[in-house]
Amino acid sequence: MKPENNLSRDFIGLAEMGQTDWRSVALTILLVKFLSILIVMISLIVAISPTFFKHPFFHIPVADRTIVLKLAEAAASISGFWLACKKILRRPFRSLISTDMTFNIRRCLLGAALYLPANVLGLAAMSLFFSMRAGAWLVPFRHFEWPHHNDQIIPSIGMLIVIPFLATAEELFFRAWLTQTIRHYIRSTIIVVALVAVLFAAYHTQYDLREKMLMVVSSLGFSALSLRDQRLELAIGAHSMMNVCATLQVLFFTGPLPQAKVPATMLDWCTLVILKGALPLVMMYGVLQKTGGWSAPTDARLASPGEVQPGYL
Repeated sequence: MKPENNLSRDFIGLAEMGQTDWRSVALTILLVKFLSILIVMISLIVAISPTFFKHPFFHIPVADRTIVLKLAEAAASISGFWLACKKILRRPFRSLISTDMTFNIRRCLLGAALYLPANVLGLAAMSLFFSMRAGAWLVPFRHFEWPHHNDQIIPSIGMLIVIPFLATAEELFFRAWLTQTIRHYIRSTIIVVALVAVLFAAYHTQYDLREKMLMVVSSLGFSALSLRDQRLELAIGAHSMMNVCATLQVLFFTGPLPQAKVPATMLDWCTLVILKGALPLVMMYGVLQKTGGWSAPTDARLASPGEVQPGYL
């Protein structure tokens, strides 16, 4: 481990606390992926094995298996980074979370609480824009319909429980370890954040190119939150609430799409990306700037390199 007096007080520079050579980077990626594949395969075997499948205690309905596998993957990713920090990177695991080596659950809840009203305002702005384009009041998503079957509700409830773990795993990888590691090789923060945003969008292979634009903008916003706060929890909370809102939209807004009289253009999609992806996070950032971080932990801002104590995990 490198001496403490060489540590950076910035969250983005905490990779300097441990190993940063290419072998350590490669081994970290291999370890995290190996654990993810191993634990997911074990979970899949348990889920479909006749021995367990016939037992009522272990019976996992088909609709719920995806949720179980996602939870297993998130747990494996988080565990992989903990093990990598301990055995490969030789740095405290909590240096992936904050400069003062702590995890503050209240900052996660604050991030979620700030994102929710900001997202509502973003949706209202979207409705206003598309209504002006169509010449009549238009909501840019499906009409509200109450779910008719339990096979729609139960998996969604399970996903709502899993979402915080998935968001934590993604933020640990992209906004923490990957951002800090790339910064060791590229000194420009803007280039680092932009590169991480592109990789974040590429990681979500289920989306098409237009939806990946939304992922890029969201990643830029999450990076801005983590770098402003010098810790990861606000980004975890905002990321979790963004996915919660998307899950609830899929569950409750299943009616027919509104009929637009004006065909959608590339300008409409770019506006959608700005209003849905950028606006909520920009409003969050503005509120935090105006309120001085809203009781942000001062340790992360005032700790000098010599005061950083590696060792919690």
